[in-house]
Amino acid sequence: MLEAVLEGQAPHAWLKAVMSKYPATVKILDSKGLSQKDSVQHLFEIFVKPEFADQLLAEIDQDTDVFDVETIKSKTGIIYGSIKTRRCTVCRKIANSNCFLSSVTTNSKGLAEWTVLGNHDSFRELLTSLERKGIPVEVKRRTNLENRRLLTSRQEQILYMAFDRGYFDFPKKTDLEELADQAGVKPSTLTEILRRGQRKVLEEYFGRRVSAHLEEKIGHAPSK
Repeated sequence: MLEAVLEGQAPHAWLKAVMSKYPATVKILDSKGLSQKDSVQHLFEIFVKPEFADQLLAEIDQDTDVFDVETIKSKTGIIYGSIKTRRCTVCRKIANSNCFLSSVTTNSKGLAEWTVLGNHDSFRELLTSLERKGIPVEVKRRTNLENRRLLTSRQEQILYMAFDRGYFDFPKKTDLEELADQAGVKPSTLTEILRRGQRKVLEEYFGRRVSAHLEEKIGHAPSK
């Protein structure tokens, strides 16, 4: 199984509006194609400060390219919902391919990142289909998946939010308290999630480097 991350201009008008006007992180959890041309239904999560939640939802409702919007708003500012949009060419292409859409997120540059799962042939066919449609995307990462999952969903969400918000930048663009407020958890809880997530990532990275180094040494060892 192959996991790949594609980056390109987000064709979702509602996503662009959300990211350009509000300090929000959007993650699309699932998508399915609709009968209308290029129309797709999304299940999504939006992490935003509670004081911006109502304005953000009003912005989405006013978008002429979306319809049948259903949302649930938590007290911490996390918004869960379903939305149908008439402009989602990339998601539609993925939905009609032999690949699976794992998630869609938006980064600080205003670009969309589509995470897809599939084999090498289906991924190559998807890229060809996007190219024929005139949709430029860049392959940011391509990984052969192992049988185990590196991070829990919550650790992945928090680490992505911290990375996207500039928490790991120097100087930092956001602090622990602000990040915890956006995630809807206490700073102490956020610290624990970040530490556990970073430890797993570092163990995976250095574990692979050590394994590769040992294999290289064994390969060059003189035979007895």
